[in-house]
Amino acid sequence: MKQITIVVPPERPGTLADVAERLAAGGVNILDIDATDDHAHAVIVLRAEPYDLALRALAEGGYHAVGEEVLLVRLPDEPGSLARIASRFREPGINIKAMRIVRRDAGWASVLISTDDNARARELLSDCLV
Repeated sequence: MKQITIVVPPERPGTLADVAERLAAGGVNILDIDATDDHAHAVIVLRAEPYDLALRALAEGGYHAVGEEVLLVRLPDEPGSLARIASRFREPGINIKAMRIVRRDAGWASVLISTDDNARARELLSDCLV
């Protein structure tokens, strides 16, 4: 599974609308999206399909969009679940680059994880990968 990250100048009204419109015009479906603006920079993280068309549409719109592979895990939605997953990376020395809860439903949470070694991380998470 892949996600796309776009970093844009802060406080630029209409950026999210422009991104969504460009993707729609290119026939791209946004699966999930997260946008933040901390006044130093704005970051949009999304998953879309078709992935290649999404990257092309964003590049044509002048956006510097970076794609990366992410792992999707399903965890019990209870205190300590994220801690147990994150601690699996400590001993093998794998850095978590990003972790995002994308869905919570019926006692379960779906979490996207990006690491600096997804191949090894995939092995560590084999019991809960989606």
